[in-house]
Amino acid sequence: MYDDVIELIERARVAFPPFGNGVSQAAIDNAEATLGFELPHSYKWWLRNYGGGQIQGDIVYGLDEEGIGKPDIVELATMNNSSGLYGQKRLVFCMGNAENFVFNTETLDDGGEYEVLLHDITAGEEIRFAVSFTEFLQRRITEVM
Repeated sequence: MYDDVIELIERARVAFPPFGNGVSQAAIDNAEATLGFELPHSYKWWLRNYGGGQIQGDIVYGLDEEGIGKPDIVELATMNNSSGLYGQKRLVFCMGNAENFVFNTETLDDGGEYEVLLHDITAGEEIRFAVSFTEFLQRRITEVM
């Protein structure tokens, strides 16, 4: 199911750890318990297999299972919630210079996916970018190749 994504990641040489060097299911379960909702299925697959990384300088937040200061989506959500930047309905998972990508947690589909919104910080607007995290990866990586 994810073979095309794995091939694209390898071909594009994005700054992800080698396939298979992600986080444990226990770390994902703990993150979901802390957040209070389930993460998208394709994002969990990516966490288990890659754990975090960058696409052309944009940080794709993962989980800091080892506690060594890696960009952590739960930590980011906690900071965003406490500062009032994003509410419970938006979960930022990728940050660039003038844009963020967020899961719209109001849109869980039958396949366990949230739509991905592009938040244009300069314009102050959100637009639909992808129907899933997998589509986000495919589109974003292809854009920067």
